[in-house]
Amino acid sequence: MKKLSLEMLRLTSEDVLGSSQMKSIVGGGSFRCVCYNSKGSWTGTYSDQATAEAAGGGHCESGIAQCTEINQ
Repeated sequence: MKKLSLEMLRLTSEDVLGSSQMKSIVGGGSFRCVCYNSKGSWTGTYSDQATAEAAGGGHCESGIAQCTEINQ
């Protein structure tokens, strides 16, 4: 997926919410996850810890992950 800059979208910084503002609107947050009994780790935005850990099936050979929320 191609990332777009604010200039390409013709948006100013006032038109875009920061991550802490988005979190308060949509819930969830950023999580750092580590695979259990296999190698791998990733960071992602999820609605809650259970959803983040469920993503381990796609990221981890073992299918099991342990995730902690990153406080920003």
